Amino acid sequence: MIKWDKVIKWGNDRRRLLSPLAFIFLSVLSLQAQTIDSLYAVFNGSRGEGRIVSANEIFRYAYEIELTDSLFFVKTTDEREFVDASVLEIMGTYFDNEAGNYVKSIEFHKQAIEIYTEIGRESSANKLNGTIGALYARMGNYESAVAYMMKCYEWEKKTGDNEGLSSTLNDLGVVYSQWGQKETAIHFFEEAEKVERPLNRPLQYANRLAQLAREYSLTNAEKALSLIKEALLYDEKNDTQRLREDRIAMHTVIMGDIYFMLGSFENAGNCYEQSLAYFEENGRTFQIANTLLLLGRLQVKSGRWGAAVATLKRCEEIAETNSFLRLQRDACILLIEAYQKLYPGDLIYFYFQKYIAITDTIFKETSHRQINDFQVRYETAEKQLEIERQQKEIERQRTRQFIFVGGLFVAGILMVLLIYIVALRTRRARLLSEMNAIKDKFFSIISHDLKNPTIAQRDSLQLLVNHVDKLDINKISGMLRQLLKSANGLVDLLLNLFHWAQIQTGREMYHPSEFNLVATIQPDICVIKSMAERKNIVFEALTPPTTFLTADENMLKTVVRNLLANAVKFTAEGGKISLHVNETGGKIIVSVNDTGVGMTPEQVQNLFRIDRQQTREGTAGEQSSGLGLIVCRDMLRKHGSELKVESEAGKGSRFWFQIFTGSTWMITCVLCP
Repeated sequence: MIKWDKVIKWGNDRRRLLSPLAFIFLSVLSLQAQTIDSLYAVFNGSRGEGRIVSANEIFRYAYEIELTDSLFFVKTTDEREFVDASVLEIMGTYFDNEAGNYVKSIEFHKQAIEIYTEIGRESSANKLNGTIGALYARMGNYESAVAYMMKCYEWEKKTGDNEGLSSTLNDLGVVYSQWGQKETAIHFFEEAEKVERPLNRPLQYANRLAQLAREYSLTNAEKALSLIKEALLYDEKNDTQRLREDRIAMHTVIMGDIYFMLGSFENAGNCYEQSLAYFEENGRTFQIANTLLLLGRLQVKSGRWGAAVATLKRCEEIAETNSFLRLQRDACILLIEAYQKLYPGDLIYFYFQKYIAITDTIFKETSHRQINDFQVRYETAEKQLEIERQQKEIERQRTRQFIFVGGLFVAGILMVLLIYIVALRTRRARLLSEMNAIKDKFFSIISHDLKNPTIAQRDSLQLLVNHVDKLDINKISGMLRQLLKSANGLVDLLLNLFHWAQIQTGREMYHPSEFNLVATIQPDICVIKSMAERKNIVFEALTPPTTFLTADENMLKTVVRNLLANAVKFTAEGGKISLHVNETGGKIIVSVNDTGVGMTPEQVQNLFRIDRQQTREGTAGEQSSGLGLIVCRDMLRKHGSELKVESEAGKGSRFWFQIFTGSTWMITCVLCP
């Protein structure tokens, strides 16, 4: 929450704060600025008293959508830097809470920090450092999260703010725990407990102890049990009955987990049942499902198979109804184990299939979050274009007013300016349309092709190993073939996606050097030859002993590997692929021919357009998103070359490009799609 040092409430002094001119300006703004983006565009284009008015419009909007608790406004006497930083901070809060755009929120908060630091408001800057750290943690960027939280830590140590220091240390422990660095997490949780202990805040101290107990439960269960018991004693000191009972129930579940780790199943069961009764009485759906899962796990571990099935089925039903996917997945795993002991049969296979489907759904959701950074960048660019358009519109209106006063000469200048603006808007509209098409197709490729994820493959294979004696051999064989095919396709897609993203974001740097092309691609030729032999395809490579050129070795290796792999993918059994590398006239010519499926003229025309790409399957059912050829095309363009195509449906394909052996780059390569 923003703490305004120089603010006033909008009330009886309204007439004194704003001049009649400001009221007229505010009326115009109310017609033009209906969203926070447009309000911010008006603020950026304002000066003097008008800038104060537009800033207060942003604060009023933030209050109306409940971003702030109180309605405050800045004064005309406030320094400009303070007003700017305050607006930037509220914009960052908006993009975090309302828009869910963490990247944009971080951008605004960083700008606010820079200004707060310049004007000596280090306390405000420090609070925003903590906010940015939390945002990075939500995005999974733990390294950046720690860096910003450590800035809070240093400031709070310096100023003696122990309450803030306790929270920051606890937040660092949570980040390191999520990062998988358990020892470091324990260190920060212990430091948080030491700082919190003398502050006489029972609720916060109980939470610090519970965090420590949770982290110690896997490595030192005895110590964890002592900590959680102490936390429960502090829970009893809370003055609010409902909050006290909530904390006791949550911490009792943790104590049950610790008893489970110690092998004290009776005590663990008592803890789970005590908490479950409270959660059921108060309608805490998620906690009910989670506690049922833990109780079912305990019953499976203690060999109470019938009770476990009843408990876990109830958990699975609640989780399915409320879309608690991870709880539903874990319940399926335990049900498989319980049914294996009770009456092995089709139910095991049913829950196994259900587990695979749920895991696939979870992975897709995780994938969408991981690629959120790509989506945010596109959306940020679109919004920036809209802001620029609004700013241009405001400038155009001001220019018209000036033309009206200035006469015919200024009118002529206005005509030239209007023509320029129309051309600029048309160009931006076209670029925005192309960006939307590329974005939509890009995410379509990801959402359609990232099937049978790596996590599902790993867990599925583990389950097959554990229960292979209970499943039909034909089902097992079919599942394994599907998992292997999915894994191969997923690896190819991720590699191509990585290279494409690097190129699009400008991080795929061109590093030319002199190297032997034949030696570089020789390992890939061996791999491709093995792939061709498995499909009963004749493969021949005719290359000279050495072929030196100056180019980016990794890029050309990626291009050749991608295109050779495509040649095998789209050539049927009994076909032929040939690779030729020749050096003539100061340039290298590499050609690869295949007798594969070829392409129609329409397919060739759309081959390098991501907005027109259609997913194709290879001759043996291999998956292909079409992204690999686009990656090859973009890499060759960094060499000043173009990838060209010749193909005929049913008769094979040719792809070629060329590079000179010296400092002028061209290479010719013929490969299949």
